[in-house]
Amino acid sequence: MVPGRGKGTRTGRGEDRLRQGESRDMMAGTHDFHSGVGPAWLTQREGDRIEVISEDDTTAQVDPLRLCKFLLGEAMERGVRLHQPAKVVGVSVDNESVMNGVRIKGEDGEYDIDCKRLVITAGAWTADVFATLFPTSKLRLPISQYAGHSLVVKSPRWTAEHEAAGCHAIFSTDSSGYSPEVFSRIGGEIYIAGLNDSDLDLPEPETLPALSDDTSVQKLKQTAKQMLGLPTGDDDLEIVKEGLCFRPVSKKGSPIIARMSDLQLGGGMKTLGGKDGGVFVSAGHGPWGISQSLGTGKVLAEMIEDKPSSANIRGLGV
Repeated sequence: MVPGRGKGTRTGRGEDRLRQGESRDMMAGTHDFHSGVGPAWLTQREGDRIEVISEDDTTAQVDPLRLCKFLLGEAMERGVRLHQPAKVVGVSVDNESVMNGVRIKGEDGEYDIDCKRLVITAGAWTADVFATLFPTSKLRLPISQYAGHSLVVKSPRWTAEHEAAGCHAIFSTDSSGYSPEVFSRIGGEIYIAGLNDSDLDLPEPETLPALSDDTSVQKLKQTAKQMLGLPTGDDDLEIVKEGLCFRPVSKKGSPIIARMSDLQLGGGMKTLGGKDGGVFVSAGHGPWGISQSLGTGKVLAEMIEDKPSSANIRGLGV
């Protein structure tokens, strides 16, 4: 979101209090289907204060699932082969200790794939993957998890008719520091997030915890009812999906986009992936992974092909 002078009414922020039913600190855009400023799906009560912080020609929204499906489709059309479900369990070397492939464990057993360049970008699991593939390395990647809960709901006040006027992003806070973020999306969906937990243990990818009884999910449901339900307090929302996402964060707060030297791999391993090594790591983008994904991919491709970088990433090394 790019702050700017909005087209709607601007007011002081004031104090937001979700627990009093008087929240909505900031809002992007206006909506023709609502009297006053705000989208039709946002429940506004007396005492609410709304500030328009950007215009529709300075912002854009990306749906992560649609973006990933699009990119995967484009890649596979260009000959990329997807191994899924599968897990990389080791790195193979030749007689001179030069990396020449990886070992994959899939549904039909284990098999090898030849490679001279290896990119490790496994989100919050990146440090574990690196340690598994290079067990003699003394390097421990400074990547940890930052869990975030979310909901996807449907509302009768957000339909295909409303989509023609554009989507919205709502940012709000309450007195306890809880900051709900609500996004309407194409397809009749409204996404709600903002409850994060840095202490939640990172599970194995195939054993993510159940969400039905999670207190954070219940709090989000209450938030949805309060912010998106009817002013009378009735709930006519449909819960489409409950989510728990483990975002990768680095200790320094900025992502790691780096080419690893052979020395960092340990065990005397060598690579033929260029003058500075053939193993690359990308992780630690936190909650901005989707918005920074395309730029990161472009820079990584340039690094892998030993081309000049289109962005200065000298401060993003390990």
